[in-house]
Amino acid sequence: MRTLAEPLTTDAIDELRQTLEQKRREMLNLYQHDVRVGQESNDDSADDIVDRANNSYNRELMFSLSNTERAMLLLIEQAFDRMARGSYGACTHCAESIGLARLKALPWARYCIQCQESEERGVLEG
Repeated sequence: MRTLAEPLTTDAIDELRQTLEQKRREMLNLYQHDVRVGQESNDDSADDIVDRANNSYNRELMFSLSNTERAMLLLIEQAFDRMARGSYGACTHCAESIGLARLKALPWARYCIQCQESEERGVLEG
């Protein structure tokens, strides 16, 4: 049974905010590492085509990881925005409760479980 979003306690929000802040720091550190690795990887120093191909593949992998990290950072920032607006804990699609257990597992969650499942199937209506 779905329930309308109930306000989270201040303690719960503080705990989730700390988790989000820690995750954001981790993601920024990973991003900075990926940038350094991408800058250090240079095809000019590779003598044969296999080494250049490996360097190119590794650089592309680092950039794709960076895209994933940027997407995660965006979700985290959106969660902070919802906290500031007072809508954190409510599904951004149906406004029903996301649930504390889900938020503890995924503090950046923007959908309740039902809407998340619909989104993953590609049938979430806008």
